[in-house]
Parts: sequence; structure tokens; C-alpha cells
Amino acid sequence: GGINAEYGATGTCGRTGRWSYTGTQPGREGFRVSPSTTSLTSSARLITGVLLRLWDITALSEPRLVTEQQCHDNRGLKCTFSPDCSSIATTSADATMRLWSIGEEGISASQTFSSPEQKWVWDAVFSTDSQFIFTASSDGTVRLWDSQIPGLPKQEYAAHQKAVVSI
Repeated sequence: GGINAEYGATGTCGRTGRWSYTGTQPGREGFRVSPSTTSLTSSARLITGVLLRLWDITALSEPRLVTEQQCHDNRGLKCTFSPDCSSIATTSADATMRLWSIGEEGISASQTFSSPEQKWVWDAVFSTDSQFIFTASSDGTVRLWDSQIPGLPKQEYAAHQKAVVSI
């Protein structure tokens, strides 16, 4: 049999939505509401990786799936919207942070950020102007990336002896 559950989410402007879920794997879906409170992401773990879904929640009673995309080959850990709602950052056990562009047709892969020493990337947080992204990694390092320039991080903060799992 299936499992029925209800989820709720609140955006930064106080807008709240509630969604019903019917499936066979509870706790496999993570949700994030955009700062504009008109979009929602959900990420579902699959046997072969992670599926990122973008939902239009303008009509809260009837969320509409805009697009879905396989986003990582290994366990996905977090996804977050940029403050300007133009991008989504996803983190994974595959030692990468990926940046996704949000357009009229949904999401598309933009850039992949990784450092040779980096292990699992647990979390990502955008700066308030969406220009920079901080990531937290299992190697005990917080990294600062320029969202417009893939490659090596601009700065590394390696003061932790254990994994950094949240920023």
C-alpha cells in the first residue's frame, strides 16, 4: 500500500501552502519555497541519483509541476533558491554543488562547482545579492564561490576538525 502525508511550507513573505503526498517511500522528499513565494522545489531520492522538481505554487490549492531534472548521480542533500529567484543550488554526496538557472520553461543546468579536496557538500547559502555562494563540506571546510565563475573557490575557510553540515 501507499503512504498518505501532508506537507506544509512557508515562504519568506509569510505565504503558506499545504500539499498532499501519496507514495511508497516516506521522508524521501525535501521542500524549499522561493523567496518570491511563487515557486517550490522538491527533491526526491532515486536509486540512480536525485530528481529535482520545480513547482508553480501561485495557486496554493493546486501546485503545478513545471519541470523535473535529474540533478546528481549520488545522494542529494540540500537545495536552495537564490534571493533573486533566478537560480537554485543543489548539494550532494557526489562532492559537488550545482547551480541551476530558472527560466520560463523550468530549470536548466548552469554550472558545477567542485574542489579537488572537497567531500560531501552538505549545504549551500547564497549571499543577499545572489553573487556568491557558501558551501559546507564533510572535509571540514566552508568555501566561497562566485556564482558567475565556475572553477576554484574564491576563499576557503578550513578551521573545522569535523564535517561542516550546515551554514
